[in-house]
Amino acid sequence: MRLPDRLKRSKLGVRTPLQKVWPRHRRWVKAHGCCVPACNARAVDFAHLRSAANAGTGVRPHDIFGVSLCRAHHDEQHRIGADALSDKYHIDLWALAAEFGRRSPDWQMRASLKLVHATAIGGTSFSSKQEISHDTTISPGR
Repeated sequence: MRLPDRLKRSKLGVRTPLQKVWPRHRRWVKAHGCCVPACNARAVDFAHLRSAANAGTGVRPHDIFGVSLCRAHHDEQHRIGADALSDKYHIDLWALAAEFGRRSPDWQMRASLKLVHATAIGGTSFSSKQEISHDTTISPGR
Protein backbone atom coordinates (compact mmCIF):
# COMPACT_ATOMS: atom_id res chain seq x y z
CA MET A 1 0.00 0.00 0.00
CA ARG A 2 1.32 3.44 -0.95
CA LEU A 3 1.39 6.25 1.60
CA PRO A 4 -0.05 9.63 0.61
CA ASP A 5 2.39 12.34 -0.38
CA ARG A 6 3.91 14.21 2.46
CA LEU A 7 2.47 17.68 3.02
CA LYS A 8 4.81 20.62 2.68
CA ARG A 9 4.66 23.18 5.44
CA SER A 10 4.20 26.77 4.42
CA LYS A 11 7.13 29.03 5.15
CA LEU A 12 5.15 32.04 6.25
CA GLY A 13 7.30 34.63 7.93
CA VAL A 14 10.55 32.96 6.88
CA ARG A 15 12.67 35.26 4.76
CA THR A 16 16.01 34.69 3.14
CA PRO A 17 18.62 36.63 5.10
CA LEU A 18 20.13 39.79 3.67
CA GLN A 19 23.62 39.26 2.31
CA LYS A 20 25.98 41.04 4.71
CA VAL A 21 29.43 40.33 3.27
CA TRP A 22 30.43 42.10 0.07
CA PRO A 23 34.07 41.27 -0.87
CA ARG A 24 34.34 43.88 -3.64
CA HIS A 25 33.22 46.66 -1.30
CA ARG A 26 35.64 45.45 1.41
CA ARG A 27 38.60 45.47 -1.00
CA TRP A 28 37.69 48.97 -2.17
CA VAL A 29 37.42 50.34 1.38
CA LYS A 30 40.73 48.72 2.38
CA ALA A 31 42.40 50.38 -0.62
CA HIS A 32 42.03 53.72 1.22
CA GLY A 33 44.17 54.98 4.07
CA CYS A 34 43.24 55.00 7.72
CA CYS A 35 40.26 57.28 8.44
CA VAL A 36 42.04 58.84 11.43
CA PRO A 37 43.64 62.13 10.32
CA ALA A 38 47.46 62.24 10.21
CA CYS A 39 47.73 58.43 10.46
CA ASN A 40 50.19 57.27 7.83
CA ALA A 41 49.88 53.52 8.41
CA ARG A 42 50.09 51.51 5.20
CA ALA A 43 48.30 48.36 6.38
CA VAL A 44 44.57 48.98 6.71
CA ASP A 45 41.73 46.81 8.09
CA PHE A 46 38.06 46.81 7.19
CA ALA A 47 36.46 47.89 10.48
CA HIS A 48 32.73 47.44 11.16
CA LEU A 49 30.88 50.09 13.15
CA ARG A 50 28.52 48.45 15.59
CA SER A 51 25.40 49.78 17.26
CA ALA A 52 22.42 48.25 18.98
CA ALA A 53 20.45 48.50 15.75
CA ASN A 54 22.85 46.73 13.38
CA ALA A 55 24.43 43.92 15.40
CA GLY A 56 24.01 41.81 18.46
CA THR A 57 26.28 39.46 20.35
CA GLY A 58 28.15 37.32 17.85
CA VAL A 59 26.42 38.95 14.87
CA ARG A 60 28.45 40.79 12.25
CA PRO A 61 26.94 44.04 10.92
CA HIS A 62 26.35 44.62 7.22
CA ASP A 63 29.45 45.72 5.29
CA ILE A 64 27.81 49.09 4.58
CA PHE A 65 28.79 49.93 8.17
CA GLY A 66 32.51 49.61 7.39
CA VAL A 67 35.41 52.06 7.34
CA SER A 68 39.16 51.78 6.80
CA LEU A 69 41.23 51.81 9.98
CA CYS A 70 44.83 50.77 10.59
CA ARG A 71 45.36 47.90 13.02
CA ALA A 72 46.18 50.20 15.96
CA HIS A 73 43.08 52.37 15.48
CA HIS A 74 40.91 49.32 14.77
CA ASP A 75 41.99 47.78 18.08
CA GLU A 76 41.34 51.11 19.81
CA GLN A 77 37.87 51.26 18.24
CA HIS A 78 37.09 47.83 19.72
CA ARG A 79 38.39 48.88 23.15
CA ILE A 80 36.66 52.26 23.49
CA GLY A 81 33.87 52.10 20.89
CA ALA A 82 33.20 53.89 17.61
CA ASP A 83 31.60 56.97 19.18
CA ALA A 84 34.48 57.51 21.61
CA LEU A 85 37.01 57.08 18.79
CA SER A 86 35.08 59.63 16.71
CA ASP A 87 35.12 62.11 19.60
CA LYS A 88 38.81 61.54 20.37
CA TYR A 89 40.00 62.20 16.80
CA HIS A 90 37.24 64.68 15.84
CA ILE A 91 35.92 62.56 12.97
CA ASP A 92 32.47 61.19 12.18
CA LEU A 93 32.96 57.49 11.48
CA TRP A 94 29.26 57.01 10.68
CA ALA A 95 29.41 59.73 8.01
CA LEU A 96 32.60 58.17 6.60
CA ALA A 97 30.88 54.77 6.43
CA ALA A 98 27.94 56.39 4.60
CA GLU A 99 30.33 58.04 2.14
CA PHE A 100 32.15 54.75 1.52
CA GLY A 101 28.75 53.16 0.89
CA ARG A 102 27.68 55.91 -1.52
CA ARG A 103 30.89 55.76 -3.54
CA SER A 104 31.38 52.00 -3.47
CA PRO A 105 31.95 50.40 -6.88
CA ASP A 106 29.81 47.43 -5.76
CA TRP A 107 26.51 48.52 -7.24
CA GLN A 108 24.90 45.18 -6.35
CA MET A 109 25.42 45.91 -2.64
CA ARG A 110 23.91 49.39 -3.01
CA ALA A 111 21.00 47.97 -5.03
CA SER A 112 20.25 45.31 -2.43
CA LEU A 113 20.06 47.95 0.28
CA LYS A 114 17.79 50.14 -1.83
CA LEU A 115 15.44 47.25 -2.50
CA VAL A 116 15.32 46.29 1.17
CA HIS A 117 14.69 49.92 2.15
CA ALA A 118 11.97 50.31 -0.49
CA THR A 119 10.27 47.08 0.53
CA ALA A 120 10.31 48.10 4.18
CA ILE A 121 8.70 51.46 3.36
CA GLY A 122 5.85 50.30 1.19
CA GLY A 123 6.71 47.43 -1.10
CA THR A 124 7.72 49.67 -3.99
CA SER A 125 10.38 48.57 -6.42
CA PHE A 126 12.73 50.51 -8.62
CA SER A 127 12.13 50.71 -12.32
CA SER A 128 15.52 51.87 -13.51
CA LYS A 129 19.17 51.50 -12.64
CA GLN A 130 19.43 55.28 -12.31
CA GLU A 131 17.05 55.28 -9.33
CA ILE A 132 19.12 52.58 -7.64
CA SER A 133 22.29 54.66 -7.87
CA HIS A 134 20.94 57.45 -5.62
CA ASP A 135 22.63 58.09 -2.28
CA THR A 136 22.59 55.43 0.39
CA THR A 137 21.89 56.67 3.89
CA ILE A 138 23.24 55.04 7.01
CA SER A 139 21.87 55.72 10.44
CA PRO A 140 23.65 54.32 13.45
CA GLY A 141 20.40 53.52 15.23
CA ARG A 142 21.54 55.01 18.50
